[in-house]
Amino acid sequence: MLSNKVLFSDKLGNEIRFSSVTHTEQEVKFQNFSVKYVVSGIENYNLNNRKLITKKGEYVVGNKTTEANVIIDSKTTVNGICIDVSKEIITEVLDFKFPNPTPLYNFLFNEDILIQKYNVLNTCLGDLLSKLGNDFYDIKDNYKSINTDFFYSIAECIVEDQNYTHQNFKRIKSAKQETSKHLFNLTNEAKNYIDDNFLEKINIDKMAKEAKLSEYHFIRLFKTIFGTTPYKYLTQKRLNYSLELLKNQISVSDITHIIGYTDTPAFSNAFKQKFGVSPNNFK
Repeated sequence: MLSNKVLFSDKLGNEIRFSSVTHTEQEVKFQNFSVKYVVSGIENYNLNNRKLITKKGEYVVGNKTTEANVIIDSKTTVNGICIDVSKEIITEVLDFKFPNPTPLYNFLFNEDILIQKYNVLNTCLGDLLSKLGNDFYDIKDNYKSINTDFFYSIAECIVEDQNYTHQNFKRIKSAKQETSKHLFNLTNEAKNYIDDNFLEKINIDKMAKEAKLSEYHFIRLFKTIFGTTPYKYLTQKRLNYSLELLKNQISVSDITHIIGYTDTPAFSNAFKQKFGVSPNNFK
């Protein structure tokens, strides 16, 4: 089954499409900047010979350098949202935020390092996509609210998120551009692994294997790119999640177990170090 519905399209090339699929294997077109978001199910992408398994709550981005195909083979319907944003709108946002010429322009439209997978929980664009996904069926049937203003909001998030990625990428000092791209992709995929599995029992050895690097090389690269160690990043993810659990009235003892701490005092100390208050006194 394959169902595609164009909800909005204009002469500049701005377009949003909703899809509902169980089985397909096809070439995928990327425009000046394109987003492929999985609302439910799993989509298997091959983007410039990089295999990216994209699950519910994740999305991939690419530009015209992207050669892509997707395979979907599911017993249940896989819902997705595809968004193309015109170069004109993104350029307007770039010119407003960066009065002087910026290398981010070339990064957005001409570099294949742009091609990455993200979790909606970790980005500005992800927040907008998540809201779209939550209203998937309502918007699919009643989409008059989508207009050009929507694409400016998308473009603002694209510029914010990709500027962050671009700054991280520039921190890799390598004589060859291709080497820098390769190392960045490996390390970023390991970061995605942490994002997906931070509640599991994962350690530096597992993270480094995910990145296909030695432990020392992985730790060094991760700190160079993201400004923190993998272990500190993992701890930060867990503590941030504990904050959400507290807001939902989950007990401190249950949270200790959920986020993988051995005992409540250890969790309480880590929480207080990060947030300045113990979990028992958090309001």
